Amino acid sequence: MHWRYGGEVRGYLLLVKAGLLQLMHPGLGAGVEQHSDFFNEPWERVLRSVPEIQGTTFDWPSGAATARRIRDFHTDIKGVDGRGRRYHALDPEVYFWAHATIFDALFQMIDLFDHPMSLAEKEQLYAEGCEIYRAYGVSDRVMPPDWPSFVEYFDRVCREDLEITPAAAGLIAFAKDPPRTFPLVPAPLYRALRRPTARPLWWIAVGTLPVPVRSLIGERWTDRDEWLFRRFRGLVRHTWPLVPPRLRYTARARAGFRRTGVGPR
Repeated sequence: MHWRYGGEVRGYLLLVKAGLLQLMHPGLGAGVEQHSDFFNEPWERVLRSVPEIQGTTFDWPSGAATARRIRDFHTDIKGVDGRGRRYHALDPEVYFWAHATIFDALFQMIDLFDHPMSLAEKEQLYAEGCEIYRAYGVSDRVMPPDWPSFVEYFDRVCREDLEITPAAAGLIAFAKDPPRTFPLVPAPLYRALRRPTARPLWWIAVGTLPVPVRSLIGERWTDRDEWLFRRFRGLVRHTWPLVPPRLRYTARARAGFRRTGVGPR
């Protein structure tokens, strides 16, 4: 299922939501704040990270090597956050949460924008996600053993552990008022698209956030929002097959399809 869905461009619809959940974890938010230039180049960080993460699937049969390379990028990311709490990026509580938010975004992309998943599909997708996490070589002691326990874990972290860290507050500000440049996009085109696309992407993020997190950041979601979101989901589902295949998948996924001769279907 990761090979079929993990490289879809539709996944970018959940990117802001997944990023916000990551940065609301105290240890993860502090690491990004103190060890990256996130506040000056937020999009550059995303564009560096996403293809590498997709490589854990699409670099097959070398996906495990890609995973270990990603892990090794985090070896020296440690310190003390603004409240005096020590953190390390390779702490399993921190590292698994980063993986969990990406997995959750993939699950939502399929379930909301492709088809409602059966319990068997959810179990399969989660089992595959566990195999990918183990490839990083980070302790899996916090990893829930199955899909139902993962749902409980995810809900608990959202209710009890997340907070509005400085990095999370920065992402919210960027989402509502995007930076004035975007890598790989010509400046005149980006200027034209910058504000018209910001509001819909933030609206999608708010609609897909867990309710406790939505309340924590002070965002409302009305019955009208829900009505509009259902119709937006239907629009994406019905028009996606009309998109040319080469535009449906990221470059890392297409490279994997070409190298192996195995397509997404």
